[in-house]
Amino acid sequence: MIKYSLKCVQENCKKNEPFDGWFQNSASFEKQIDAGYVSCPYCGGLNIKKNLMSPAVKSTKKKKSKIISKNVKHNELNQNTNKQIDMMVVLRNLKNEIKKNAEFVGKNFTKEAKAIHEGKSKERAIYGQADAKDLEELKSKNIDFINVPWVQDDN
Repeated sequence: MIKYSLKCVQENCKKNEPFDGWFQNSASFEKQIDAGYVSCPYCGGLNIKKNLMSPAVKSTKKKKSKIISKNVKHNELNQNTNKQIDMMVVLRNLKNEIKKNAEFVGKNFTKEAKAIHEGKSKERAIYGQADAKDLEELKSKNIDFINVPWVQDDN
């Protein structure tokens, strides 16, 4: 997995902090960007670019912890060391909740969202797939949606 620092380049969002995205490889990142699967967590925009970042290099030497455990509560220590893992857990839990409470409509997501918005289809929670062009069309028609990163289940 590769962790990229990402930045939204929408005019109204440029001042917001960068956010992280995890991808299987660089080709997966490019594919998801081109398909419109990566959106800004602040404004929902799809104009996302990689932020300038330095590579993470693992050392083979053991590091001594600078945290003195008697001065830190267990919860605080756990929060500091597991932030990356916790985000994946949160995304997996969100995915499970969506699957449990919404209907999967697959590639018909855009069509079904429009039908629900126009009152031609029963109002309900749905999820599925759409490309960037279709998401822009939904946005232009003021149809609300959320673009959620669909992480793999933990094996």
